Amino acid sequence: MDTRNSRTTRTTIAVWGSSALAAVVLVLGVNGTLASWTSAVIANDTNTAATSAAVILREVGPGPQTCFSSSGAGNSYTCSTINKYGGTASPLAPGTNQTTDVVFTNVGSASASTFVLGTGSCSQTPTAGSGTPAAANVCTSGDLTVAVSCSDGATYASGSAWADLVHAASAPGSTPATLTHTATIAAGASFTCRFTVAVTAGASVLAQGVTVSQPLTWTLNV
Repeated sequence: MDTRNSRTTRTTIAVWGSSALAAVVLVLGVNGTLASWTSAVIANDTNTAATSAAVILREVGPGPQTCFSSSGAGNSYTCSTINKYGGTASPLAPGTNQTTDVVFTNVGSASASTFVLGTGSCSQTPTAGSGTPAAANVCTSGDLTVAVSCSDGATYASGSAWADLVHAASAPGSTPATLTHTATIAAGASFTCRFTVAVTAGASVLAQGVTVSQPLTWTLNV
């Protein structure tokens, strides 16, 4: 037997075995496992978005009834439970009045820059001129008057009333179509509007038994 050939064969096998082991070690040393070469992964763990801030108007009247602008689509809601003119439970005689305070709050997360009171058309029942004797036009005659004034805070303060949202007593039909308060109304800030409805001492007897109605709209703007 040729011992030199045997030694050569063993040497060759050893060399190949060492090379294969070195290759495995090299692959494992690059990326840890062979499996990590079959896919590529990036994980995003921070994905955020934010909505812009908005104003939301809350109204609290006597009772207290509460309404939110956010209760309606588009942040606009018709509140039928708060009567700023005081209602009809206690009809007014000449020389008497009734006062109603309504508290508003910006419950949104944005500050407002204006607060607007819009007044609609005055109507009455019975209509002016109807009946015998004919009913007076209470919407325009001045027999019944409406005054409005607003101030900062959750209670009305006449000494610090807003100069740009105040209207002295006049017939409902003479109230301006809009009254606008221009100032920063921060998120969480409250303000109070007072309505005083009166029948003048010298009101015509033809103004008796009349119910007056007038829609009001409040708008808080960024």
